[in-house]
Amino acid sequence: MLPAQNTYPEMFRKELSFTTENDAYLLQKRDAYYTNGMFVTLRTSVEKKGSKLISSFELGQMIYTPLIRKTATPADIDRPYCGQLFFKYGQTRFLKQEAVFELGAGITVLGPVSYGESLQNSYHKLLKYARFTGWPYQVQNAIGPDMGISYAQTLLEKSSWIKMIPRVQANLGATFINAGIGLYTCFGLFEKNRNSALWNARIQSNEKDNRRDHEFFIYWYPQLIWQGFNATVEGGLFDKGTGAVLGEIERRIFQQNIGICYARGRWTTKAVWVYQSKESVSQKMAQKYGSFLLSYRLH
Repeated sequence: MLPAQNTYPEMFRKELSFTTENDAYLLQKRDAYYTNGMFVTLRTSVEKKGSKLISSFELGQMIYTPLIRKTATPADIDRPYCGQLFFKYGQTRFLKQEAVFELGAGITVLGPVSYGESLQNSYHKLLKYARFTGWPYQVQNAIGPDMGISYAQTLLEKSSWIKMIPRVQANLGATFINAGIGLYTCFGLFEKNRNSALWNARIQSNEKDNRRDHEFFIYWYPQLIWQGFNATVEGGLFDKGTGAVLGEIERRIFQQNIGICYARGRWTTKAVWVYQSKESVSQKMAQKYGSFLLSYRLH
């Protein structure tokens, strides 16, 4: 008889993800505020000094509009028009005791050169949606560096069906200056943090890194966020240009994400419902949108 051998799930070292976000996914009768986002991300994994390190390269675009589509006067703009285009490099390091440390830096472009207006007009035309008419008042061209940092550590893990992970984060740069605290609560079948799709961490560089064949869980992530600066509302940090209708930020924001995730083999899928209180003082209401992620892993 042959000796028993340990078997491990197939190992993948790279992952390519696409994320799309839009308030239309919630089948609402309005189209406003953070109205569309698209992100493409490449991740790779290595082991360094006993800890797992995931590096990521992300290209993204986000579009913001007011509540009213037809802008007769600047008074109709309760949240500034803004397009945002960015490239970001990030690192996620998985430490002892289920700790997760994230660090990122990138460059962000705002204004007409972000192509937010042209993209929105294109897909609105394709889907036969009415156009927003106030883009001439959008946040003007601005460019600058941004960086972010976060730390999370599992507080409670009951068997493999419930887990609670507090997280603190901060961003500093030409686009956003903010800080927040939140708490992930996960229910279902999930891996340890270093191998979990919750952190986009199902890529490996160690074939003997024990992990589940699949994950299937739901999660709730409420956050309290303090805003110091938001260029998508206030205009560029260094140069606001002329002609834009800008706003004043709310200092405190409450946001919550409720998501479902399934990961197996090469694939991860996530669907998330997001609620966020008003970013701008003049906003007439809070915003809600849906987010969908699809990831594919490679050797």
